[in-house]
Amino acid sequence: MDRVKRMVSDRPLVVFSKSSCILSHSIKSLFNDFGVNPTVYELDEMARGREIEQALAGVVCGSVPAVFIGGELVGGTNEIMSLQLKSALKPMLIRAGALWWFLEWFLLQWKRMLQQKSFQLPCIPDDLQWKSLPQQWKFLQHPLKLLLLQ
Repeated sequence: MDRVKRMVSDRPLVVFSKSSCILSHSIKSLFNDFGVNPTVYELDEMARGREIEQALAGVVCGSVPAVFIGGELVGGTNEIMSLQLKSALKPMLIRAGALWWFLEWFLLQWKRMLQQKSFQLPCIPDDLQWKSLPQQWKFLQHPLKLLLLQ
């Protein structure tokens, strides 16, 4: 389990998965729909994936998917879906730095512009945390695709 802790320690969102697992695919799709890019470890494609899978089997019901948010084990499919149904997942992702609130604001503005067929850039509030902007802009590589997900 020490190896797992090292793998998740400096990443906001980590999913341990298997490429052939439908539950893993569902969880990864959920995060992608949020516009979050988790670090994904496909255990069936890793050299020591079997060892990691066995370590996870002791702490998660089933070994995959196993989701870590902010370096902490949240759980598997049941726990993630339960958090989503309670509207508690999104705030966790924001607190961990996996989802940036600026992006939501920007996408909302972008969507409004497209609906109004007005392409003037909206005013950007002065109080934005510009130090995190490069990470926020990384997410905006495909803004139209993101709008279609909403």
